[in-house]
Amino acid sequence: MPEIANGVHKVLYFRKLGEAAQAAKLVFQTEHSKAASRDRESTPTKDGNVQGSAALEDEISITALQSTDDPTFEMLDDSIYGTDEEPDGYPVEMWEVDLSDKEDSGSGDPTFGAEYRQGYVTEWETTDGSEDNPEISGTFLAYGRRQKGRVTLPEGDLETLSYVFHDVLESDPADDGLADGDTSTTTTTTVA
Repeated sequence: MPEIANGVHKVLYFRKLGEAAQAAKLVFQTEHSKAASRDRESTPTKDGNVQGSAALEDEISITALQSTDDPTFEMLDDSIYGTDEEPDGYPVEMWEVDLSDKEDSGSGDPTFGAEYRQGYVTEWETTDGSEDNPEISGTFLAYGRRQKGRVTLPEGDLETLSYVFHDVLESDPADDGLADGDTSTTTTTTVA
């Protein structure tokens, strides 16, 4: 039976395009949304209408609370404002990782379902209110088509990202959150 997806299980990771470094999540993400659009045109001819389509536009809007120390925030900020070396900014890579889509890779490190995109941060706004938490919001415009696959997350991130939904069946013991990964000492609870 289908279940409602939980937005807290989807987390964004970023990296400067081409950089040989581990991608990192933007801390304190509160929400993101994806919007895809493609214009369709119909041209009437004497033989009937001819259909055509324009290129896909794929935008991801990002909202997060500002952190006092987040290298990912700094990298995204520089990607639109530019740096001394790259005054016009630079492209970034983005992964949307679905923590509820977890599989055992066989090597001990679980993998997670993900969507991958390359593109540019096209809008970036910081808000510093006197009564609210400082926020950031931005728009990522993807280049080309998204790719789907699986990713391995850094071990430290698995601890900070809390835990995902587990089934009541014995085949799905909790191995995240408060669990230390040792499921050898299990107790059986009967639900009436």
